[in-house]
Amino acid sequence: MIEDNLIFIISQPRSGSTFLQNLLSNNTAINTCSEPWILLNYLNQIKPELVRTRTDNYLANNAFKDYLENQDKLGYAKAVKKHLLSIYEPLLDNYQFVIDKTPRYWEILDEIIELFPKSKVIVLHRNPIHVAESIVKTWGLDSFKALNLFRRDLLLAPRKMHTFCNKHRDNPHVYSITYENLIANQGLEIEKLYHWIGVPYDNAVLDTSGNKKYKGNFGDPFQNSKEDYSITKRKNQTKTIPKKFEKLILGYGDFLGKDFLQDYGYYNNQEAFMFNSTKAFNYFLHLGEDEKRSFGNFKSFKWFLQNAIYKMIYGD
Repeated sequence: MIEDNLIFIISQPRSGSTFLQNLLSNNTAINTCSEPWILLNYLNQIKPELVRTRTDNYLANNAFKDYLENQDKLGYAKAVKKHLLSIYEPLLDNYQFVIDKTPRYWEILDEIIELFPKSKVIVLHRNPIHVAESIVKTWGLDSFKALNLFRRDLLLAPRKMHTFCNKHRDNPHVYSITYENLIANQGLEIEKLYHWIGVPYDNAVLDTSGNKKYKGNFGDPFQNSKEDYSITKRKNQTKTIPKKFEKLILGYGDFLGKDFLQDYGYYNNQEAFMFNSTKAFNYFLHLGEDEKRSFGNFKSFKWFLQNAIYKMIYGD
């Protein structure tokens, strides 16, 4: 297997990546599987600073770099690349391409391009505000602490993806698409993607009822459900955001900023002008910080009191 056989679909969670994966793999040329997270299992080699460990990963990484610098004949990057391609190879069986749909690869977008420059990278964007709402509804979240598990996906991913796409605007191996356009113009957008990949297109691929390649333990829980997708999708659409999250969402929009949202493709409508700083979102921001704080000054003690009050209110 060579890197030319690889297609990556990368996005924030809850951006329609499973839907896109389903449509692109609904043919005899492209194979896929449920989110494999293959590259994230090799973060220690690909992007060590993302790894949390009880050992000193920073020190270990520096030691390994020192070893590599003194072993010119090792060809480490080539060896890693060859090993990773061998892991994908079973999926290539009688197919031309393999899709690795792992949304959180946004963490290593630059590293993927560096490691597999001839692979195809599809970056799928969705209104980040709707992403946040969908995360809450889909997973039935009932506390800010639960949403904090998606902290990096919300706070870092949109800007990282936007910067990457601007940087690779003229890279023929990078394709940017929005969820909104995909939904509004499904046939047209999928046909363009098929041509970009180099696979013959037929309108029949839009009927994905027989495609099971993408199903597994990871990905969209509604599309993976044993129930009819239209039923489970309707159930999710009728759900409402718990009231405690409403002000957090407004603060999230303010955090991203109107200028960024408009440059990102969202929004010129009234929604973008409703955002404002909120205490709920500020509390959410602090959840990711070290809770072992010193209360030697008024500011930190005030922060402690505010958080104690929020925990009483929101049950976090």
